[in-house]
Amino acid sequence: MAYNNLIRANDPMAINMLKENLAHFENNIAYMQAVNDYYKANGTMVNFEGIDYAEAVRLDERVNGYQSAPYPGRFFKENYEKIGRIKSNIDRLENRPKTMFNGWQFVGGEAIINLANNRLQLIFEEKPTSEQRAILKQNGFKFAPKATAWQRPLDYKIMATANRIDFIKPLDGKTPMDLQPKMTHRNAPER
Repeated sequence: MAYNNLIRANDPMAINMLKENLAHFENNIAYMQAVNDYYKANGTMVNFEGIDYAEAVRLDERVNGYQSAPYPGRFFKENYEKIGRIKSNIDRLENRPKTMFNGWQFVGGEAIINLANNRLQLIFEEKPTSEQRAILKQNGFKFAPKATAWQRPLDYKIMATANRIDFIKPLDGKTPMDLQPKMTHRNAPER
């Protein structure tokens, strides 16, 4: 796996990929510590298991030239910073609600949250009237023949838009916005 690729939060494998990255950087730290310990004990990297002679000479020259160990503190610091960011991302993804949005039933159809495609999809039992189609188009919905649904990208603006469309109101009389989980606000420091 490449460790500089973007990992999207809505990817179902995001947590697994982050855990792989975490293991990679933790292994880097263990390796660098082993190299530094070997150099400290022997004064050279020659005969260190896993490093060929040319690499050992390169590390020895680097130490003798301008640093006190093959891997000085800045290498560790960079890895620990990356590990900290990865751990916080894993924690954030593991503790977030499974979905930030909820679908609903409406007269003549259903609103579905499609996280894989990041869309709110409106599936009608029968073809909407021309007036209803015009309202959907005015509000940014497009018909997707493959999904056989009217859809729009999923964000918090979409729920405010859905509130304004009367024929897709939930059966229980609430608004689409009322059905959505409430965002928890982070405790921001006072200014």
